[in-house]
Amino acid sequence: MGLALKAYAKLNLTLAITGRRPDGYHTLRSLVVAVDWADEVHLEPIPRKRIELRTMPDLHIPHGENLVYRAAELLWRQFSPREGVRIVLLKDIPVGAGLGGGSSDAAATLVGLNELWGLGLSTEELKGFARELGADVPFFLGESPAWMEGIGDLLRPAQEEIPPVFLVLVPPFPCPTPKVYRIYDELAEPAPGPTEVFPNDLWPAAIRLRPELSGYMEKLQGLGEIGVGMSGSGSALFAAFDGEDVAEWAMDELLGRKVKGRLKLVRPQIRGYEFLR
Repeated sequence: MGLALKAYAKLNLTLAITGRRPDGYHTLRSLVVAVDWADEVHLEPIPRKRIELRTMPDLHIPHGENLVYRAAELLWRQFSPREGVRIVLLKDIPVGAGLGGGSSDAAATLVGLNELWGLGLSTEELKGFARELGADVPFFLGESPAWMEGIGDLLRPAQEEIPPVFLVLVPPFPCPTPKVYRIYDELAEPAPGPTEVFPNDLWPAAIRLRPELSGYMEKLQGLGEIGVGMSGSGSALFAAFDGEDVAEWAMDELLGRKVKGRLKLVRPQIRGYEFLR
């Protein structure tokens, strides 16, 4: 019998670059929260000893680069389960937006296969495999919100009060993370970020890459929100609100202006995944 999980997105409410390691990776400190914008990962046992992956819509990503396939392969090689698995990935989280969809999908795959194959791994053991897949992946296995440090792999629960609802605006273009970091390194004196409430050191690099981001941010500002910010390296922007009513009003305002891109109201979650059945 198969099972399915929701794989939630994340928002970086703050992001500070704290240094750069000799291997070129940047170190950071970020307040991160899982939110209820989700992909779905469906897992079905199959008699053939192989991993099958279908993505809907088709992402055209080679299996060797797809984090879901790599997560399954990692556990397959380590534990040699008696049966194979068919994975169907239903994508809704935008790609290349700084919302962590790929990392979340990989984390949900680890959790789901741990259950499907009866591996009995603890959360900490799963985090060990998650670190091999990417710095963001362990976050989706633990508590939310959390402070993320190092290259993203050091986590501790956050005690900060998190706004109850966010309006996320995803422009119709991505901000590839490597390009944003490369521009960040080239900026000798980066300009300040878009807000003091939710500061993000990558904002100056993101708007250098995609100047039109400034216009999208201006559309979010002044709507009566707690503050605005950018998640990760972009392109997703967000506004935080104290309640659903004012957040829905703000969304209606932007819909009325026919802002291009995707708009979605999201709410904090206590972790990065949830079993559906």
